[in-house]
Amino acid sequence: ESGSLSSMWLSRLTAWLLLVAFHHWVNAQDQNSFSDATSKSIWTLAYYTTSATPETCVPKKSPGWKVLSKVVVPGAPIFGQSQAVISVNEVKKQINIHFRGPDAVTTFILSGYTYLLQSDFPVQPFEGLNVAQEFAKTFTAMWQGGLREATNAAWEEYCDFPILVTGYSVGGCLASMYAVKIKKLGLWDYSTISLYTYSSPRCGYQDFALAVNAAAKERYMVRYNDYVIQLPATTCTSINPANPQNCYWHPGYGLQYAYSLWWGTTGPTRCATAETAGCLAGTILDISNHNGFYSGMSYGLWPPTC
Repeated sequence: ESGSLSSMWLSRLTAWLLLVAFHHWVNAQDQNSFSDATSKSIWTLAYYTTSATPETCVPKKSPGWKVLSKVVVPGAPIFGQSQAVISVNEVKKQINIHFRGPDAVTTFILSGYTYLLQSDFPVQPFEGLNVAQEFAKTFTAMWQGGLREATNAAWEEYCDFPILVTGYSVGGCLASMYAVKIKKLGLWDYSTISLYTYSSPRCGYQDFALAVNAAAKERYMVRYNDYVIQLPATTCTSINPANPQNCYWHPGYGLQYAYSLWWGTTGPTRCATAETAGCLAGTILDISNHNGFYSGMSYGLWPPTC
């Protein structure tokens, strides 16, 4: 009897250890889980969704992917036309939505980013959270201008596929808002939402950043040395406070590449938060680093061609 009792406790202990190990594995999506190769593949897909004809360009440059829908809102508050493209890969069983950055990105880099330097940068409620007014207005315009219908259509056909949400520059803020939105609507949950932003500024107050962290299991803020990622300026004094402060804050994990004329691209530096100093490098002299990643796939005067 004592032998069977020992065996029972051993079985329970083994089951408990397996549960702990599984729990650790499930929650191990931190900065050390970031894959440079995966990020490059994601950026390639995102980049070619911004072409004039993503329906033909995306399958050519990212085999296996096809475009489901495109939502365009002209005259957006975030420096020009805003765009989101939803794609699917039925072999990989994955959906992607990419939010483009400013359509006039070169002008944005040279002068448009100065709107992020305003001394007064008001917020507007979004899902009960505080985000920059321009981003809230733009997202609302997109949601009401076709994004809600496109999202529902993708969900109805591919609800069992996880979703990869991506955004570049100020489009990174729209991507972060989208992750919060679909999580709150119950379309996708934490375990099936991945978020990659590239060169995103701060989007909202700490309450919004914490909501983004709670919405996406993978949440990588990828950047080069870039002044835009430091804007709007933050006055927060601590990380993950019990009561979120009313100051701008980045969500997610920080991944920062460095570029040198002599050494090329190095990195990334991996940071436990996107607000860690080692992943917030950049000065006004680095502003040209805002528009490109991975071997010259850079937003510029014209959309990419195939």
